[in-house]
Amino acid sequence: MHLPKLDERAVFGAMLVHRAERYERFLVWNWLAGTLATLVAYVVVVRCARSLAARIGLRPVNTGIVLGMLTITVVWATSLPFALAGVWWDRRHHTSRESYGSQVPAQWGRLLATAFMTLVLLGIVLLFARRLGRRWWLAAAPTIAAIALGLQFVQPFVASIGTKPLRSPQVRAAVARLEATEHAGSPTVRVDDVSGQTREANAFAVGFGPSAHVVIWNTLLDGRFTFPQVRFVLAHELGHLAHDHILRGVAWFALLLLPVLAVVAYTTDLRHSSAVPLALLVLALAELALLPVQNAISRRIETEADWTALNATRDPAAVRGLFRGFVVTSLQDPSPPGWVHFLLDDHPSALQRVELARAWRLRRR
Repeated sequence: MHLPKLDERAVFGAMLVHRAERYERFLVWNWLAGTLATLVAYVVVVRCARSLAARIGLRPVNTGIVLGMLTITVVWATSLPFALAGVWWDRRHHTSRESYGSQVPAQWGRLLATAFMTLVLLGIVLLFARRLGRRWWLAAAPTIAAIALGLQFVQPFVASIGTKPLRSPQVRAAVARLEATEHAGSPTVRVDDVSGQTREANAFAVGFGPSAHVVIWNTLLDGRFTFPQVRFVLAHELGHLAHDHILRGVAWFALLLLPVLAVVAYTTDLRHSSAVPLALLVLALAELALLPVQNAISRRIETEADWTALNATRDPAAVRGLFRGFVVTSLQDPSPPGWVHFLLDDHPSALQRVELARAWRLRRR
């Protein structure tokens, strides 16, 4: 579909566009600097891996796991200043209400979660490598994909902890109508109070089958957005569930995982524990190389959910107001530079989503 070209300044206002461009420019360069710094951290650990493995002196699998834990800890510590710089920038522009003090446990929790997943996955990979040699990836890929599927099923129950039921009768009635229109089943819809952390508005769909949930941030319901705009967001999230986007995401993950693990297997020999940091570096480089592919897939899925929501709500005018409101609250660049969009954006730009609504309206004249 060829979208009609709209002027971002006419849609969002020249002053707002300028503020959003300036805000996101810092975040993009901060990401680039942080990515480069973490790659350097990987290289440093790789260069020290052989001597470190000799000093640890455990069995090969255990030594490999310890080296893996050390690697991700060094990488985490390297990335921490850039994460704090992002917090400073968000606070300066009032998109975040989180204190610097709250970031310490948050970043520590991120490290613990990453360490736990690394522990599990390294244990699986290293055991397969000991038994199957360089063919370990043939067994590891489906095993990791099955774990990812299980996490997607369990995640909604974790994500809904501390949330509240949807109280507005008007919004509940809209959800029931949209579920019937989109054939989205009867997912659980919850409200998450994030007003103490951010002024941004958002919602997301997670899970599948009996675990399907839609979680709405309470900042979307605080009066800054109209009912038609909130209804479109709900229709969009239900569209994800109606089209099994969560399962499709896992399928894409499994498909991309196979060649990535094959590259890791044939560039490193994980039968030797000292190769673990190098394997993690190769994995990081492969993930970076595949980032544009992953984001292109995600943008396609998000566009399908937008189109589904347009068909369900039949209200393209609400889309224009909604995404202008999102730009106001989050300062996302409504039309970022092409290379930034290609490399980093996992959603269509705000301008593209308004253009999609315009295309929907033109098709129905």
